[in-house]
Order: sequence, then C-alpha cells, then structure tokens
Amino acid sequence: MRIIHLVRSKNWGGGEQYALDLCRASVKDENKVTVISRGIPLVDNHFQISGIEMKKMPLGGILDFVSPFKLARLIRSLEEKEVIIHVHNFKDAEIVARAKPLIGNSKIVKLVVTRHLVIRGKRSARWKSIFNAIDRLIFVSELAKREFLSTNPPIDGGKLAVVHNSITIPGQYENAQPCGLQTPVILLYIGRISPEKGIDVLIQAMSGLADLPLKLIIAGAGPKEYTDRLYRLAEENGVREKIEWRGFVEDRFKIIRESDICVVPSTTRESFGLTVIEGMSQARPVITTDNGAQPEIIRDGTTGILIRPGEPELLSTAIRKLATDPDLCLRIGEEAMKSFKERFSYPVFYRKIKNNYISLLQS
Repeated sequence: MRIIHLVRSKNWGGGEQYALDLCRASVKDENKVTVISRGIPLVDNHFQISGIEMKKMPLGGILDFVSPFKLARLIRSLEEKEVIIHVHNFKDAEIVARAKPLIGNSKIVKLVVTRHLVIRGKRSARWKSIFNAIDRLIFVSELAKREFLSTNPPIDGGKLAVVHNSITIPGQYENAQPCGLQTPVILLYIGRISPEKGIDVLIQAMSGLADLPLKLIIAGAGPKEYTDRLYRLAEENGVREKIEWRGFVEDRFKIIRESDICVVPSTTRESFGLTVIEGMSQARPVITTDNGAQPEIIRDGTTGILIRPGEPELLSTAIRKLATDPDLCLRIGEEAMKSFKERFSYPVFYRKIKNNYISLLQS
C-alpha cells in the first residue's frame, strides 16, 4: 500500500506524534510511506530519524496554488495505482481536494482526514467542496464526532468513523505491574503547564489533604508567568513543600512508574486525553474530569475515577479515597491496564486505521 501523510505544522505536538507513530507502524507493516512537510527541521528530524521518506511543499492556505500541482505530479509519478493520502487538518484536506482533479483517472486516490479537535463543522460552499473530496473522516473520540455534527455540516455520514487515539509503549514499559501505595503517596500530574489543564485546581485540592502523607510531582513545561502564578498559589495554600516541580520530562513512562496515582484535572474538553491512557498503560489509577472524552476511556470506579472539573473539594475527595485504600488502588490499576490493552493499545488502534484504508481501496 502507498500512503502519503501531509504534516504542515511548524511545531511538534500530539498531532505530529500521531502521524509519526502511524508512519512507523505502516512502514513496519511493509507499506511505502512518504511524508510531505513544509521543511521545518524541528518537525522533519523526527521523521528522518525513523527513515521516513520526506518531500517538501509549501502547504500554505487557500492561496497556495503550488502544492496541489506538486502533489498531483508526485502521485502521477508513483508506480502504485492506489494511493492513500492521510492528512490531519482540513487545510491540508483542501490541498488534496484541489489536487484530485489534476491527477485524473490514472490513479485511485483516497483522502483520509483525522480530526483531532472538538470543533463544530462548517457549512459554507467552500467546506462542502472539501467534504465532498474526503473519503473517510476519522474522529479521535465520539465527543469530537458529536461536536462536529452539531451544526449539521454537509458531509455524507457514511464517510465518518471513530478510532480512539493511542500511544506507543517503549519495550521496557510494556509489562507494567500494579502497585500498592508508597509512603508518602506519590501523586503525578504530567503534561503541559497551562490554565486549561486544571493544575490550579489540583494545588487547591492538596490544601484539603494536609493530614495525609502525600507528595505531588508536577512534570511539564509552560510559560514562566503562569508557572510563577502556580508557585504563588501553592504558597498561599500552604502546600508548596509538598510539591516537586520536575519541569519537562523526556521519559514519561519512567516517572509514571515512580508514582502511585495519576491526576488529569483538565477544565477544558479534551478531544481524547493521551495522558489518561499513559497512566492506564502502566497500571496506575487515574483521576480525571468528565467534561471531555474521558468518559469514553474510563469507567468510573472501575478503571479510574471521574469527577466534575474545576472543583477542588471533589478532587480532594477522590484523591483521599485512593490514597487511603491500597487495595482499591491495586484493583483499579489492574482493571485500567487490562482496559488499555484491550481497547487502546497501539496494535488495536493500527488495526482499525488499516481496516479503514483497506475498505476505502476496496470500495
């Protein structure tokens, strides 16, 4: 199978990692893979290190007339008659839509779009044209799909699919073991340091747990102004001595294994929540909010704990429940790991994506 990914970003983030992991899996599955980017070293180096073939195009906006012609020429030059083009935003989908008529009937070209965001669909004539060119629109959660469809956008419902997101696990972390509780109990927040992540709520929740032997590790990077604000909040709540600020951590799974409980207190609606399944993959109970796609991932009280966002008292109660009950922690950790393997592991994810590719080429 010949697969082409368009990756326009100038920065590295979750969407780019999604594309890289998928490229690696596709190459391992003996497919021919090409990535078209804007030639940004920060992005390209990740793919080049993995041996992925790279091509450079402008990948500009609506006035980019060069990329559709270059893309059409590239596809016409390929030996394969059937080509999957996988993009990760609608701007790149528009480039493919404009390239398709230039390719002609010499190739079977199928356009796949992964929708990573929780945003309503558009309804203008321009968007109708883009949607007509899309052969499969894959959402990373049912929430993302529902929000997109809430405006009744002009797209054939038969083109829509949901494939829950996933992560690749380094070999040394594949066989996690559920654990009891350390003394002190180690809580972990890992992720971007920004207001929508609810770290301020977590710090306030810690103030209601002064009687328990707890330590909170906050691992991640963010703007200095906001980080300083969180330092002050910790001081004001009398919990600064109970918090360890690790900054950006390269080995996420190592620090997860050092912890007892993972906390993901997002106050915004997450389109999926990779940090949640990272904790689950390492058999750690996860406390998270219920305002995004997290209820699609976690069964409350069984594979994790769900709470309403923005309420420190509820978060304190959930932490206390786990931090004082080693058996409950062990049981939820075991069920979380089992659920991850059955529903969210990368082989499960890749099989679903591959089946979407195959079904398109056979239609």
